[in-house]
Amino acid sequence: MANALSRLLRKNSLINQLMQLEGNAKWCVLCEPFWAITNALYVAYAVEYRKAIIGLDNANLGTLLGTLVTIQLSSQFISSFLGGVITDKLGRRKTCYYFDLLSGALSVLLLACARNFWWFAVSMAFSGCWQINTNAWNGLLTEDCPPKKIPYAFSGITMVQLAATFLTPISIILVRTFDIIPALRGVYCFAFLSQAFKCTLLFLKSKETQQGKKRIEETKNVPLSRMLSGYGRVFKLIFTTPATRLLLILVITIGINNIIINTFFYDFATERLGLSTSSLGYIPMIRAAVCLLFMFTAQSKINEKSHRAVLSIGLVLYAVAFACPLLFQGASWLGAVLYIFFEAIANAFVIPRKESLLFLYVDKQERSRVYAMLHVIALAITSPFGTVMGAMSDISRLYPFLFAILVSLGCGALMFFSRTESENGKATSVK
Repeated sequence: MANALSRLLRKNSLINQLMQLEGNAKWCVLCEPFWAITNALYVAYAVEYRKAIIGLDNANLGTLLGTLVTIQLSSQFISSFLGGVITDKLGRRKTCYYFDLLSGALSVLLLACARNFWWFAVSMAFSGCWQINTNAWNGLLTEDCPPKKIPYAFSGITMVQLAATFLTPISIILVRTFDIIPALRGVYCFAFLSQAFKCTLLFLKSKETQQGKKRIEETKNVPLSRMLSGYGRVFKLIFTTPATRLLLILVITIGINNIIINTFFYDFATERLGLSTSSLGYIPMIRAAVCLLFMFTAQSKINEKSHRAVLSIGLVLYAVAFACPLLFQGASWLGAVLYIFFEAIANAFVIPRKESLLFLYVDKQERSRVYAMLHVIALAITSPFGTVMGAMSDISRLYPFLFAILVSLGCGALMFFSRTESENGKATSVK
């Protein structure tokens, strides 16, 4: 029976490639459900839970919730800056374990026990450290993985995260049965156990990468202050090297698009498309269904294409997605479904490639510091755009979408006309 199932799964090219993963890449993919499932269970109700704990009658509720976001963003900014040197000092494996426990398991445990604003504040500070963990985790997954298998590994991760979305109705049932506070406390307790198990399992099954061992030895007697001073050269590398400059533009573009995807589309859907508030919960599941269908049928073919072609097409699809709600205002689900369809396919084109590009185009010796500095710069640039697009939306609900269309098309043109890929074969390094 098991052999028959294995043969059936291997008929799908993507599944076949995933089943051939070995070592760290294999265990990074296998451990992902322990985070993805719990995240799917609580993410839709996280804000309502905070409001219920802090108090709906609190006169400063809006300010307090905004402050929590600021705390998390500040933690992300600092973590992005320190992530590279910490990863090189401790190694990919230990950094991943320590900061996954801190930003994941301990963060949700605090949420499970939350009694007032300050519990959430500390939890947000801890959760912002995921930037350090992500730096180490990406190195752990990719550095000893054959380059051709890296896109498949990230496709597998994306597939797991999308599949977990379909478990959201469990939280709906729990909240309807027990009310939001006891239901979410139970979900967060389960999340703590699941994420702590995930951290421990990955730590036990993974091995330090060869590049990680080398960097541990090279930085053993180097003080942190001296390692941080090297970021000046990394900063120069990012802006003077075509590959990293393009990658930075791509990360910024995706960040701006995510503001539309996670915030303004939901507002537009109720204000201009006529969707009811209760129906918005179906959007993530429809998006996940489209992405999964696309990944099982076409993702393996996309992974064989050049980065320039895949990213150019994906960015154009983002622009098409953002145009759909504008063209079908008042058409209820028609504009929404078309938007979800094109946005989901755009994600399938762009997100796996974004994650793998750095590890293919940047010299492995400086990879962790370049990754950290890229996200420091991107976070600093994209953070104000939430306020900027909010001001645009106050003038007209159309303006944020028009802005995102222009940004996506501009980035797509840069990717298409770039010569980075044809000149590749040589990774860039800090001189």
